[in-house]
Amino acid sequence: MPFRLLGVVADPNQAADLTGHAFAHYAASGTDITLLCAGGRDWRGAEQLPAVGRLGVRDLVLLDYEVRELTAEVLGAVFTDVMAGVRPHVVVADGEAPIREAVATAFSRVRRAAGGTSALPAKLYYRLAGSSPLVSVTTAIAIAGKPSEMFVRAFPDPWVTGVLERDLFAGVRPDRAAPPSVEQQLAG
Repeated sequence: MPFRLLGVVADPNQAADLTGHAFAHYAASGTDITLLCAGGRDWRGAEQLPAVGRLGVRDLVLLDYEVRELTAEVLGAVFTDVMAGVRPHVVVADGEAPIREAVATAFSRVRRAAGGTSALPAKLYYRLAGSSPLVSVTTAIAIAGKPSEMFVRAFPDPWVTGVLERDLFAGVRPDRAAPPSVEQQLAG
C-alpha cells in the first residue's frame, strides 16, 4: 500500500513553498499526496490546478475560509476530521500560527484516538517562514511506549533535501488498508 502524505497550508497560492518539489518526488514514487488549504474561499485556482497537479497532489481539499478568518479554534476540529479520514503517515504543515497550532492539536487528537505505537499520522513537520537560509523544522515522532517527542532541527532551504528527505518516511510502516480517496468518500 502507498504511503500517504498530508500537506497543510493557509494560502493555497503558497502550497509550492511548503516543500518545493518534494511532493512531486514522493508522488512519482507512489506516495498519495493530499493538500489541505485552509484559506481556500478566495482562491481562483482553475488556472492553477495544473500547478497543483505538478506538485503531485492527488486530492486537493479547499476549506471555505478567507486567510484572515483562520483561527486555531476554528481549524482544530476540521483538521482532526481530515487527518482521521486521510490517515496520513506524515503531515507537513505551514509553521505559521494558527495553522501550526491547529495541526498540532489535530495531530495529538488523531494519534490519541487511534492509540498504539503504530498510530497514524506518525510524523509531523512544520516549515517556518523566514528569510534565513536555514529553516527550522519542528518534528513530532511517535516512539513506542512514550508520548510523541517534539524537537526542532534546522535544514538548508529548500528544506526537504538530504537527511530530512530520507527521514520523512523512515521507520514508518506502510498501512495495510488504504483509506478511500476524497472522491470515493464524497461519492459514498
